[in-house]
Amino acid sequence: MANTINIPKTHLILGLSLPVAVLIGYVLAEPMELGSMAVVLAVFAVLCIPLMMRWYHPLLIFSWNSAISPVVLPGRAGLWMVMAFVGLTIAMLNRAVNPKAQFISVPPITHSLLLLAAVTVITAFLTGGMGIASLGSQRYGGGKYAGMLMGIAGYFAMTSRRIPPRRAGLYIACFFLSGLSFVIANFAVLAGPQFSFLLSIFSTSYAQDQMLAQDSINSSMVRIGGLGVMSTAVYSYMLARFGIRGLLDFTQPWRLPVFLLAFGAGLFGGFRTYVMLFMLTLVALFYLEGLYRTRYLPIVLGAMILGGAIILPQADKLPLVAQRAISFLPGQFDSIALESARTTVSWRVEMWKQVLPEVPKHFFLGKGFGLDPGEMYMATLTERHFQSEALAGTILAGDYHNGPLSVLIPFGVYGMIAFLWFLVAGIRTLNRNYRLGDPAYRNVNALLLASFVARAFYFFVGFGSLHSDIPFFAGLLGIGVALNGSIAAIPAQAEPRPATDMELNTQYVRA
Repeated sequence: MANTINIPKTHLILGLSLPVAVLIGYVLAEPMELGSMAVVLAVFAVLCIPLMMRWYHPLLIFSWNSAISPVVLPGRAGLWMVMAFVGLTIAMLNRAVNPKAQFISVPPITHSLLLLAAVTVITAFLTGGMGIASLGSQRYGGGKYAGMLMGIAGYFAMTSRRIPPRRAGLYIACFFLSGLSFVIANFAVLAGPQFSFLLSIFSTSYAQDQMLAQDSINSSMVRIGGLGVMSTAVYSYMLARFGIRGLLDFTQPWRLPVFLLAFGAGLFGGFRTYVMLFMLTLVALFYLEGLYRTRYLPIVLGAMILGGAIILPQADKLPLVAQRAISFLPGQFDSIALESARTTVSWRVEMWKQVLPEVPKHFFLGKGFGLDPGEMYMATLTERHFQSEALAGTILAGDYHNGPLSVLIPFGVYGMIAFLWFLVAGIRTLNRNYRLGDPAYRNVNALLLASFVARAFYFFVGFGSLHSDIPFFAGLLGIGVALNGSIAAIPAQAEPRPATDMELNTQYVRA
């Protein structure tokens, strides 16, 4: 009989750990080499597998709206993209080996997202490939494809597990409040070189104005973009937690001042989109909560009229960046803020005039997101030498600053069909969750529906971008389905009884 080898567990662990430690020590002799970084990341990823198998779901939900974007990731991808890929991979492996590990099924959303993913992949294949330059490709534009596909993957990863009811409050807080991290880069720029290491961990996309202002003589209007995202995170969580009715509950006098303070801080981001989405979300939520039939309607209207009568006539005394954010409202504004706002509007209108004739050319087969480096270089030179053609680079990059154009030109009519199907399915799902879901989740379901509808409306009439908005829409649907389960798939004839008035006012389960 063959002899069995009995190796103590401690010896086995030591025998595996020592070679790994020697390898890491060797590669760290040149820590900035790409090969060294790749080896360290590979070892770290292997060590994290057991943690990911257990905690990928809460980590994905936390990272979805966060600004964590380490420089070591290819193309400086967001952590949410990594977690979406890892989460979906683990969920599919679990489903393959365990028949009970099923995804929460909402067929209309599933089918529309699969169609959108198929249109994206086929278009990329027919137009020269995805072109991820950070991975060695000779073409650009792969980051936009990755953003869309990882947004879709993230939805399926989120719906691979149900959120435990006793942890619902904690998950909702993590989902929304992780957006606070966007202000960290702004803080790092303001604090000085000693905090510059934070810029290699957190996204700097909303700190660009501050960075440019450091080298600029004229810095009279510097937008602190991270404050806009931070404020959105705070007011969204408060609306999900308390609803408008809860904010107007004067037995809790701290709620409304904190809410208004959060909104005011967001004005220093200087984005009109921030103010418009805030207003659209509140209007939708006001309707969903039925407050237009109560005494709150004249109170809110009176407060808005009074506030506008006091602030708008002397709005030119506000900081310039705040004036820019509300410059679309009637009032007295500084000429610098008005000119900044008008310039961007005229710039966009001029671009749309140039781009509209391209729509019929890409009606059936979109042009995709792929870019040739040579064409991009020539467009950049054109912008530098001919001010009248300053839109060439932006148009070539596909940054149309218009929702419908961002769908029709890259993906044609098939992309628009898939996207509209997705929006309709998403609104119906969130509406069913709101009407038929657990009354304890009524506030958060109302906020998810209001945010989805407001963003969808603004996508078509204001500013929209398919590759960046898909993760937003998919995230709202993913957290909603994971929270409520398969309520959206219940047939109409099996609808449960309507909730009572007492149940409608119940807050969702606290962590």
